[in-house]
Amino acid sequence: MSRCRSDGDRPGPRAIELVRRAGSSRSGVRIIGRVVSPVQRWLYRLSGGRVSLTGRAPILLLTTTGRKTGRPRTVPLFFLRDGPNIVVCNVTPPFERTNPWTLNLRANPTAWVQIGGDRFPCRAREATAPEVDRLWGQLIRIWPAYQRFYNQGGKRSIFLLEPM
Repeated sequence: MSRCRSDGDRPGPRAIELVRRAGSSRSGVRIIGRVVSPVQRWLYRLSGGRVSLTGRAPILLLTTTGRKTGRPRTVPLFFLRDGPNIVVCNVTPPFERTNPWTLNLRANPTAWVQIGGDRFPCRAREATAPEVDRLWGQLIRIWPAYQRFYNQGGKRSIFLLEPM
């Protein structure tokens, strides 16, 4: 890819809605995990965060340490800012296993975050109940499938990443 996309070149609302719908189904979740996320990670790194498959939705790269392997594991995630902290979320659908990045953060809360061209270490902690209540509405505006999976009995994990 020889040029960076401008805002006018990003996927349109129809394409983004298609991805959101796909992210609400079993097959869509598998496609996102096995195809979309690796491509998103590659594009993000190549472009310094300027090219995204998600349109304007804010994306970061989170690098955790594998709890079993000790190797770095990087995933693209939607995020919010909450003062100096960054909020990331995962709702594991009832038909899926727990996402490894959440397990890795629980085992070792030190991680690296890349937002655009900036990369920095952070310390993760799980959101408190009042924080979850305050942040949940903002998170589901970014990715509505969170609410659907949660309503179906999915397990919700919300972390605040505190820059170190």
